[in-house]
Amino acid sequence: MRFFLREIGQGPRAGRDLTREEGREAMSLILSQQATPAQAGGFLLVQRYKGESPEELIGFAEAVRSSAQTIAPKVEGLLDIGSPYDGRKKSIVVSPASAIVIAAAGVPVVMHGEKRIGPKFGVPIGDVLEALGIAIDGEPDEVVRSIEETGVGFMRQERFVPQVFALRELRTEIALRTCLSTVEKIYNLAGASYSLLGLSHLPYAEKMLAAATEIGFKRVMIVQGIEGNEDAPTSRPCRAFLWERGNGNGEMGEKRELRIDPADYGVQPASAEEMAGGDAAANARIAEAVLSGEPGGHRDLVLLNAGLRIWLAERAASIAEGIEKARAAIDSGAARAKLKRLSTKRG
Repeated sequence: MRFFLREIGQGPRAGRDLTREEGREAMSLILSQQATPAQAGGFLLVQRYKGESPEELIGFAEAVRSSAQTIAPKVEGLLDIGSPYDGRKKSIVVSPASAIVIAAAGVPVVMHGEKRIGPKFGVPIGDVLEALGIAIDGEPDEVVRSIEETGVGFMRQERFVPQVFALRELRTEIALRTCLSTVEKIYNLAGASYSLLGLSHLPYAEKMLAAATEIGFKRVMIVQGIEGNEDAPTSRPCRAFLWERGNGNGEMGEKRELRIDPADYGVQPASAEEMAGGDAAANARIAEAVLSGEPGGHRDLVLLNAGLRIWLAERAASIAEGIEKARAAIDSGAARAKLKRLSTKRG
């Protein structure tokens, strides 16, 4: 570990990026706790200030995956939601309701996260799912069964990636997001074909996209959404980046930038009051109202984001068509029925 610290920590002129293999080895030392807490903290902080290369991120992700419990549900076109594990502080959490809607529309989805992860310590998607009465601490076979039977699954970090979970106090002491926050979004523990990621800082998009394309996804979209997460706003346009795998004849795949403008789809802009989601219970109440058919800004936030997800998973030819499929899932009662089936508190 001292070797790796010297290689990356000698400043902009003498320091260098690690290779993919070196990144994998360095992260393995941290995960196995062969590196001391001081070495692990120093490594993560230097990487943050240096800026991780795509090769390093891939190596880090490979190390995490090798220590994780992975699953392989027998479904076609699974969508992985790479939501920030440290949650939202100031805004509504749209992903849980959107996930239930797309599952009702025929798109299987897997989410993942953990409770009380810093540095933000916001409201993560798992807490909202739990407030909806949905189990978030299932054993691997239970999560597989949920995805296969209901189209929705949640993988809790403590159960699936205990070596990363064991670093939570160190990450809290560092007080800044590190490369682990990125790796958590892209590590693809369920073998999904599609990935939706949230992004705060645009300069990070290219390397994050480059790393995600090496983790087995067929199609990846990064959204600069609400509070830097994967949820697109309805009150303003936002930027997104899409990568699609090539045709298998040696092509690297296509990358393109998108501008998602809610005005193009006739959705109602959410007010500032509607954007303030509150705690997990408040977000769950909003989700329940939307899935029950209540009109308004919250419904249109869910429609836009569900439509994006349906389109990303290639179940619609356009975002507009995806929105219409999401609308039909809500208006037909299918989304409400899906929540009832998922929720333990509703029997």
